[in-house]
Amino acid sequence: MHESSLVSKRLLLNAEPFGFGPAAAIATFFPMFRERFGHIAYIGSGHTLDLQRPLPYDDIFDLSERSERDVDAVLSGYDVFLTATDFGMAERAKACGSTVIIYDPLTWYWKEVPAAVCGCDLYLPQDFFGVRERLASEPDAFPESVRVVPPIVAGRRRSSGKHVLINLGGLQNPFWSVDEAVRYAESCVGAILGCVPPGDGIVIATSGAIARRLSDGRAKSYPRNGMLDILAETRYAFMTPGLGNIYDAAEYGIPVVWLPPANDSQGQQLELLRRNGMVDAVVDWSELDCPIDYFAEQPEVLRNISEAVNGVSPAGALSDAVRCSYEAVVGKNIGAAAGLLDKFGTGGAQAVVDAVCGFVIAKD
Repeated sequence: MHESSLVSKRLLLNAEPFGFGPAAAIATFFPMFRERFGHIAYIGSGHTLDLQRPLPYDDIFDLSERSERDVDAVLSGYDVFLTATDFGMAERAKACGSTVIIYDPLTWYWKEVPAAVCGCDLYLPQDFFGVRERLASEPDAFPESVRVVPPIVAGRRRSSGKHVLINLGGLQNPFWSVDEAVRYAESCVGAILGCVPPGDGIVIATSGAIARRLSDGRAKSYPRNGMLDILAETRYAFMTPGLGNIYDAAEYGIPVVWLPPANDSQGQQLELLRRNGMVDAVVDWSELDCPIDYFAEQPEVLRNISEAVNGVSPAGALSDAVRCSYEAVVGKNIGAAAGLLDKFGTGGAQAVVDAVCGFVIAKD
């Protein structure tokens, strides 16, 4: 694109450090924004940086290395702030004078819509079960400018079936320790390797902090483009039920064994998929004698999950449950999650970029 056609505003991107979903979404948007904005930076912390550092940003600001005053100075230096669900940072950017845009794949999930949503300039909820109904029933909770976007998948694809993918997502969140996340990952990987034939190629994906501490040296953190290449060659997968993983499975038609939810939204998403017949196989905490109400208050749910993680051994019930689920996906040609694309469409990343650029240009 010719330099004169670039949007003149300075764009600052951000993602909530909760799992990999928000960071993966921002990494997916980035290449399209790179073609439209002359200056783009990222501000964030922890494992969200794993997916951003390989990308050609003009600047990357690590929150852990900056004082509160420095952070406000960074925010004040940008015209447009786009976040994936970091509502605290959205409020802060608004106070610093930025045009604030929120991309939110969890509109259906919030018990109460975060105050930052109503206060932002443009709200981009990703379509899912219950999203449009909530927008219609609680109009005062949302800003004047709202645009529902499809799932951020480019279109329907079919994987070639070269290897087996274990995708644990980012796993990290403020409610449990890295030690607990590693224990969860070790238990799941151990149980999976106990049933997958040794000759099947295995790819293990998670955040860098988790990968470095896993005993299996195949565990890695992959950039978004690398992850897409892996998905394109996945025969079947074992995944945590984060929304990013769910839509990746839908896009590539991958049969999936969904692993025990690592947080409340994962559990709720899995329940919605089950109700709508879009699940191949599930290993739930209830099968491991640790039933969890995923619709309870988040701290309670995550405390219960932590207790379940600490009590699970790959040599016990988890291995048995994984083996039964594995048998349900081997030989399937296409995964049930592909039905999501029939219902909610595709092309969400482009829709986000077009909405942001159109809004910024119109506002200029």
